[in-house]
This record gives sequence, C-alpha cells and structure tokens, in this order.
Amino acid sequence: MHFKTFKKSAVAALLSLSFLVPGGAAMASDYPNRPIRFICPYTAGGLTDVLSRLLAKRLSERVGQPVIVENRTGAGGVIAVEGVAKGAADGYTIILVGQGQASVNESLYKKLPYNTLRDFAPISLVSTFSLVFVGNPEQPPKSFSEFLAMARAKPGALNYGSAGNASTSHLMSELLKGEANIDITHIPYRGEAAAMTEVMGGRLTGIFATVGGARPYIESGKLRPLAIATKERSKLLPDVPTVSESGVPGFEVQGWYAILAPKNVPQAVVDRLSKEFMAMAQEPELREALASRGMDAVGSSPEELAKVIKSESERWAKVVADAKITVD
Repeated sequence: MHFKTFKKSAVAALLSLSFLVPGGAAMASDYPNRPIRFICPYTAGGLTDVLSRLLAKRLSERVGQPVIVENRTGAGGVIAVEGVAKGAADGYTIILVGQGQASVNESLYKKLPYNTLRDFAPISLVSTFSLVFVGNPEQPPKSFSEFLAMARAKPGALNYGSAGNASTSHLMSELLKGEANIDITHIPYRGEAAAMTEVMGGRLTGIFATVGGARPYIESGKLRPLAIATKERSKLLPDVPTVSESGVPGFEVQGWYAILAPKNVPQAVVDRLSKEFMAMAQEPELREALASRGMDAVGSSPEELAKVIKSESERWAKVVADAKITVD
C-alpha cells in the first residue's frame, strides 16, 4: 500500500468519524478524564523522542488532559511494546512505534512476546520520514550511479554502515543489494551518528541515514548526499536524485511511525484518538515542526494503519530471511 494514499483518504476517513452511532459517542463522552501515558520506546533526545513530545503536546492541548511521555527502553523496544500490550485497555496508555517494533521484530525474534495485529488496536499512522545515502565528499563515489558501478566492478570491496543489526538502514541496504544485484559489506554501529562519523572519517563507503540526522553534515560539507530512498525527491534536499532515478528503478523505502493502544480498548476511544491524530496531521504548525526535522505529518484511519503493518511485515520478513539477518 503506498503512503500517498493516506493524504487522499485521511480527510474522508476523518469526516466519516462524525457519523458514529450515538451509543459510541456516549461511551467516549467523558474520555479522557485523566492523564494519558504516551510511551516512547527510545531514549530521550533522539528523533523518536522529539516526535513523541511534539505529538503529546498537541494531543494534550486537543483533549484537555496532560499527556505524559515516558521513555521506556530496552531490547530494541520489545520491553516497552510488551508492557503496553499487557497493560490496561482503557485508552490511558498509548505507544509510539516505528516499523521495527510494529512490522520487523516478528521476523527477527523466534519468541517475540507480542504480535502487533493480534495484541494491539491500531490508532493512526502519524509520520513518515526519508533516508538519504551519504558518502565522504573527498573520495568516490561522487554519485549513486557511480557507487553502483563501483560495487558491481569489485563485489564485496565496498562497505556500508548501519544504525545496527536489523535497523531500517540495514534492512533497506540489504533490499538494495538484491534489487540492484550488488555485493557490499555490512558494518553495524550503535546508532546512525556513529556510522556517519566513520563515513566522514573515510572508513565507510556510505550509509542510509535519516534526512533529519544527516542534513546538518550535508549543509556543512562534511557528507555528500548521493540519493534519496523515497519515490520522490526530498523537499529538504531537492537537488539530490532518488535511488530509482539513479539506476534502481522502483526502489522505494520510507520510514514510519504509528500509534498503538492495547487490543481491547473501546472502539469509541479508538475512534476518538484516531480522529485527533488525523486532525493534528493537518495542522500547519505541526507539519512545519516535523518537516524541519525531515519528517512528514501523516494521519490515517485504524484500518489503513493495519494494512500498512501487514504489508510491511510481509515485505521485511522476506528481506530478513533472504539476508539471514539476526539480532545481536
């Protein structure tokens, strides 16, 4: 399912919520009447944490109750997600998840203590973000097409970094290897910042990094942007071609974040939360705040999010199996 469909259907889905049956409206009439816990499965200060706090602030303003961000880390987000899955299904605990927790972990862990679609009520897709392949400006390759040519000329000679085993940057690079028919060596790091430092030091050929994270180094001339992984060029880096334009037709990977709640949350509460997040995605102030960090605000219905989780789970399961990816 393509992400562009959300922009077309979000307004229609939002309008449809206004025709809920009276009983459902009555059930949600006093929700929320106390603070909401907003779980972020990453440490404070990173992109996910920033997004959590922006969304929590706006949700609080919209519903008239405090929305408190809790950073709960460990095991690649598994601890946080499992905790919410087993928590009270009353709408007062929600979690922000990325595609890793929602769609990739099931392929990585033999005994994952949760199943996203079985144990959660999808609320809304809230953000997507682009990744850019960056290299060292003082050494080749000078373009992504040159990178592909170098990789094909000397299989295994080039390397690429990632934010860690099974991270988005790792998965998409393995997907690229298959679609572009190239052989490049993976070197994992603990976070994309460490990998970008190695690229700047000339010890790595390149890395798929988030546009928001790489942009300061690109603007300062410390990194050379070679290609954007999304279908269309980034508004923040309009002169950088896409991977598809650069020799791998049809290649497209987009990171995303979504809101989940425990499975048995009342439908009226699910509808209320989804309505609020869809409306927030249309607010110019929030859209600008996310855009400046390399993210796009997106609102979706629960049904649309469920389709994304399912399709992404199937896509990455194949990549994980083909590349024999394992967690540390």
